[in-house]
Amino acid sequence: MSVSPRLICHMVDANLNTRFFRSIARCHDRERFRVMIGSIAPDGALQEAMRGLGTLTFSLGASARRRYPLALVRLTRMLRHHQVACLHAHCFDPTLIGLIAARLARVPFVFTRHHSDHNIRLGKRWHTAIDGWCARRADAVIAVSEATRQVMMGVERVPDSQITVVYNGMEALPEPSPADLSRVRQELGLDGRPICLMVARLHEEKGHRFLLEALPAILDRVGPITVLCAGQGPYQTVLEAETRARGLQDVVRFLGWREDVPTLLSLATLVVLPSLAESFGFALLEAMSLGKPIAATRIGGIPEVVAHGETGLLIPPADPGALADAISTVLQDPELARTMGEAGRRRSHRSTFEKMMRGYEAVYDRLAAGKTVTPATLLMR
Repeated sequence: MSVSPRLICHMVDANLNTRFFRSIARCHDRERFRVMIGSIAPDGALQEAMRGLGTLTFSLGASARRRYPLALVRLTRMLRHHQVACLHAHCFDPTLIGLIAARLARVPFVFTRHHSDHNIRLGKRWHTAIDGWCARRADAVIAVSEATRQVMMGVERVPDSQITVVYNGMEALPEPSPADLSRVRQELGLDGRPICLMVARLHEEKGHRFLLEALPAILDRVGPITVLCAGQGPYQTVLEAETRARGLQDVVRFLGWREDVPTLLSLATLVVLPSLAESFGFALLEAMSLGKPIAATRIGGIPEVVAHGETGLLIPPADPGALADAISTVLQDPELARTMGEAGRRRSHRSTFEKMMRGYEAVYDRLAAGKTVTPATLLMR
């Protein structure tokens, strides 16, 4: 007697079309599960992408937080109507709304914690309190790194038995064509200098200012280089002003949002991420998949992604001197850069979306069986 696949509902706040949710739609075990993927926000790119993949989708239609009460009612009704087997939330707002709706609809509730100690470090007490409140009341929590799990247990008092570590998966990035490489090289006026690439939101937690502070020492040791910063964020004006004040406007380029990150990664000599907080370091995993060495901080989940001395160099956070040493070491030793890049490519191949989905589905199975989700870590090593 065949058993109908269980319906798992994934919910996020914005309606962005990302590789993460496209891969969830593609990589779930279709014999045992169906997925529905939607957003709190009004219908948009996410829903269009899901419809294109033949995946159930939804929108709660909330364009602002004042509309969340209606969104909560809509979500509760939808969970009941579709007989959802488990609601799986991603990010802060969906976790709070999802927990309440799941309890009203009597549906098991799981969420993935995609951040680590950022809000704690910034002193956001209410945010941290709500994070902990939700985590202690969820049926299970998935942390994207062991570092995140430790924060949840130590600061938010979440029981060990409720948290499972499942590393983020990654689709293999496409190798750019020679024509694409040539086009971007010409567009950006790249002249053969070593390229340090940073792909990150322009936010204080990403540590751009420490890279700016480290650059004079790097230029003294290495000579002329180009620094490309891809991303948008609230600190753009501040960072651009600091770049000018330091006389680095001929070295540092702020590119804004880019759709051609694989091409930028392929052009880079080294990928840098001097973050102050990082739950996982997904951009580093993408860089490693294209054979790029890493210089990053030993913070949060980054050491679980980057093997120090093997796929990159890890330094203490907020230390421009150490950052300058790490970047200079790699740029001055092409053979070291090549060896680290090859090791990173091999390591990145262990982090697939299929592996991530099997981890998620193991949590769903334990909940369906009425068992406690015991702590486990799906290691990349």
